[in-house]
Amino acid sequence: MADVNIDQVVTTLKSKFKAGHQFIFWYDDQGEFEDSVRDLTGALAGVATVVELKMGHQLKTKLRLLGAGMSEKFLIYSPQPQPPLDENHLRDMVLYSEIFRADAPEILRKELQLPENMYSFVKRYTAFFGSKERRARFMKYDLHSYQSEPTVAIMAAIVRLDQPLVDFFAVLRLILKAGLTDNKYLNEFEKYHVINDFWSIVSDQFGFQSDQPDLLTLASGMYVTMAFQQMGLPTATDNRYNLSARAANVQTFMQQFSAEAYNQHRDDYDQIARHVWENIKVNKFFDQLDIDDLANSDVFPEFDRRILNWIQEQLLLENDEVLVDGLSIGKLTKKRREMHYGRSHNTNHLYLMVRSAWQVIQARHNRPANGFNAMVDEYTNGGYYIDMNYRHFVYEYRIAGYPDYYMRLKRLVERIYVDLLSKFNISWNQSLNYQQIAPQLLQRNFYNQYIRNEQNRIVVIISDSFRFEVGKELQGKLKQEDQVTDMQMHFLISGLPSVTYMGMPALLPHHNLALQAEERRVTVDGQPASNIEQRQAILRQANPKSTAYRFKDLQGKSRDELRSMFVNQEVIYIYHNQIDTTAENKGTEDETATAAKNAINELQELIWRLRTNSINHVYITADHGYQYRDEKIADIDKIEVKTVAEDWKSPRYLVSERDIKVPGVERQALANILENQDSRYVYYPTTANVFKANGGDNYAHGGSSLEEMVVPLLEVRTTSKKSTAHEVTLQINNSNLRVTSLEVPLSIMQTEPISSKVTPAAFKLYFVDKNNHQISGQILINANSKDTQVEKRIWRANLTLVDQPYDRNQVYDLVIENIESGAQNRVHYRIDIVDDRG
Repeated sequence: MADVNIDQVVTTLKSKFKAGHQFIFWYDDQGEFEDSVRDLTGALAGVATVVELKMGHQLKTKLRLLGAGMSEKFLIYSPQPQPPLDENHLRDMVLYSEIFRADAPEILRKELQLPENMYSFVKRYTAFFGSKERRARFMKYDLHSYQSEPTVAIMAAIVRLDQPLVDFFAVLRLILKAGLTDNKYLNEFEKYHVINDFWSIVSDQFGFQSDQPDLLTLASGMYVTMAFQQMGLPTATDNRYNLSARAANVQTFMQQFSAEAYNQHRDDYDQIARHVWENIKVNKFFDQLDIDDLANSDVFPEFDRRILNWIQEQLLLENDEVLVDGLSIGKLTKKRREMHYGRSHNTNHLYLMVRSAWQVIQARHNRPANGFNAMVDEYTNGGYYIDMNYRHFVYEYRIAGYPDYYMRLKRLVERIYVDLLSKFNISWNQSLNYQQIAPQLLQRNFYNQYIRNEQNRIVVIISDSFRFEVGKELQGKLKQEDQVTDMQMHFLISGLPSVTYMGMPALLPHHNLALQAEERRVTVDGQPASNIEQRQAILRQANPKSTAYRFKDLQGKSRDELRSMFVNQEVIYIYHNQIDTTAENKGTEDETATAAKNAINELQELIWRLRTNSINHVYITADHGYQYRDEKIADIDKIEVKTVAEDWKSPRYLVSERDIKVPGVERQALANILENQDSRYVYYPTTANVFKANGGDNYAHGGSSLEEMVVPLLEVRTTSKKSTAHEVTLQINNSNLRVTSLEVPLSIMQTEPISSKVTPAAFKLYFVDKNNHQISGQILINANSKDTQVEKRIWRANLTLVDQPYDRNQVYDLVIENIESGAQNRVHYRIDIVDDRG
């Protein structure tokens, strides 16, 4: 036996030599200690000489021993059984010497610190324990967790289970992860004679019976049985895959396996599910099931594919009010995103995509309000969602990899959205009259209205093309931060054309604005305002303690550097450009939705950096908005208007002094827009169409629409004090904490709604025994509800206990564990279940 710990052998031998024995013979029948002769020689140095008695060397050994002095002592070790005396040339010496025998299993038992009643177990598996490394792995496990079934600890050591408590379910998970065919661990089980024990335990725990058991059939049975259990249906399969007799253990194992995959980057649960599906698909177990049933199971990724396909078909029929198991499409997608495969990157984005499509389709019958003020009021109080939902659809479609299968849905969403754009554009342009717009709403009056009389330091962030609905999304994110003490969303009406060279000057202090035809720029009191230096000079004419920076000038700056940039400044303008610089580029125009998301994140981070520099009052606004459609604008949708040299034209506007009469085109006088004597007009399409002109195919601005002209003015006040926000917690509402069934119903309440003071958290819930050994499946809960009604913050779920005997006098704990922090809350339960397994 290799690597046996010989310390006890050496101690015994030394005591025998000390007692006066000159020669000690050790006949090691099985040669179990042959590899330890060198260690013995070293350990006995100075006490006795170790002589290895080799075959055919008896006489030579005898002569050496006879020539030894009286004070010399010898251990004669033979890796063979002791020969009969009449065949033993050393018989006379053996008769008057000490015979030593070492019990290797007993030595191992003591080394492993196992009780005496496990001697036979160690002896039976001597081959396994012959390796020092395997013994070291075995000794990591808590004896109490495997004493009733010690072979499971051998299995655990073979699969390298990395936890102190031996758990057969955990062992089985590692085995399945290693492959369903030609499994390396089962090969080792065979080698060390625990393979029959393994299949015996599998049979006992899961009811799996087979003359020739294999992992693929076992996994197929567990996945199939779990699917039917989740759907609340009888397991409609042949006996090979029907493990419903031990359904509780199947559910517990599968819940644990699914939850474990949630916390790891590699989803072995998914990989095994795909192998199982290939194995069982010919059986067509699930082909005839209703969508209401499939919606409750997350065992196979195929179910999500079918559900997503079904949602698309319903939306193509514009059947947006259909219910699935009582859930709307919106609630169904939320539910599926919180299930196993909904958490995967691609499937998650597909559900978000169809949810956004559903929201766009729901708005197909929206009608504009009557009149300019009513339209603006409606748009800023919820009408903007159509633009937001469409943008989200485009973003998710892109992130999901432009899936061809959903092209029909994409075309429907595109058609509905463009129809809505045109419908609202027509109404908007029928009511638009610059002379009737309230002065405080006009972008050109921003500085006088909000900045000029401000007594404290203030920052104005102007983000190019940051349209209203994007500003609302930023507002929603900031609302979750408790260091935002106050926030108000105002809005401004931009000038026409709704472009940068009009909007940026309009936001500066001025008396007069003038559009210069030659340079296509607007001057501020006769001064150019096209670059950062010119704008800073204009700001300082109104308030000498003013400055201006580009967003990129602030990136990478330390806190001290930022402080020095802002010191003694009362008005700070920061120019940010993420959306426009991306969308104006032909090569990146289709990334407009991604640019909007990036802009939100950048501005949120900027506000926090300003806050840490004691800048607590910020306005976020834009020079103009934009219209975007993901499909290229067809030539048929482009309006042909002849121009002369003095005109200039872009896809969404035309500036000219001429009187132009073209169907579908309206105009506003520049004199009214700029409040001067300009004799020119700004012409624009009344629908979502564009002029035939150089420009982008998808992203456009400059025209007259809610999306282009209504820009956000988000006022944010913050505090530099430390955040006092805390994570949300869960509590159990069950009044009865006594369990009488393997299925444990739970009522779980999120204690508070999510707010700026309460942040969301994800939890896992499971039962453990007194040794902290998990005895149930797991359920995952994303506690993120903002609902103020308590009853809408309650989850009802079942946890399945392992089918095993329970002690009614013992306390078991329901663990509520914060997944990120690991913090636990425990609720004590008594389990009083009659063990009727026979």
